Amino acid sequence: MTRIRWAALCWILCALTFPAQILAALQWPQKYSWSSNLISDLGVTACGLYNAGTGAERMICSPWHLLANGSTVANGLLLAAGSALLWSVWPNRRQGRWAMALLLAGGLLVSGVGLLPWDLYPAAHETVALLQAFCQWAGMVVLILALRRGPGFSAVSWTTVLALLVSVAGFALFLTGMGGGEPPALGLGAAERLAFDSLTLWGVAVGCFLLRLPAGGPSPVVGVEHPTAGAEQLSFRPGRDKPFDGVEHLSDVRTGG
Repeated sequence: MTRIRWAALCWILCALTFPAQILAALQWPQKYSWSSNLISDLGVTACGLYNAGTGAERMICSPWHLLANGSTVANGLLLAAGSALLWSVWPNRRQGRWAMALLLAGGLLVSGVGLLPWDLYPAAHETVALLQAFCQWAGMVVLILALRRGPGFSAVSWTTVLALLVSVAGFALFLTGMGGGEPPALGLGAAERLAFDSLTLWGVAVGCFLLRLPAGGPSPVVGVEHPTAGAEQLSFRPGRDKPFDGVEHLSDVRTGG
């Protein structure tokens, strides 16, 4: 497989964090609530009463916290690895690199969340989680700009816009509940999942799109620097893709006269 397809596979495999969380939740002595319990509750290392800042204590006991935290670490590393592999393949290479740098940083921060369980390092855990969200949001915004010269990628752009809106809205609801305001009707845990799980699902969706891309031959991209020799770039040209020559593209190429 080419590096683009390896990158796509990395992002798709981020979805494995969900079955890992389900397995960890099933091991709770009491029922884990997907609407009111937080994601971080699954990674708490010791059973006891905890107050996550909502003013109400709750019993948390997650015997399989190692699985929950390990899946978070793996999720972040897969996001970072995919971002590194997609470093120079977007239609606008300069903006694409910025986008991948931000997503790579976001992936490493996701891993940091898993390495810093909330009950052991509450301040660090919350700070890293906040930085992760901002890095991923920024990376997604820049990626939208990097795709402007790639006709055929409107689905990726609109998926990114939708994921951003859902994530930011969920985060706003989550902060309102955490700040002592009225808890969101859908539940504090559900609001947190809208904010963060939507980012994971976005990466999976983009990975699926990249995995299905046809291969094309190397060509320059109008309006940006020419790719270096041997570099991969993505393209989607329905009905007129060139035979596979070992290099992939992500832009619809239009050469000037």
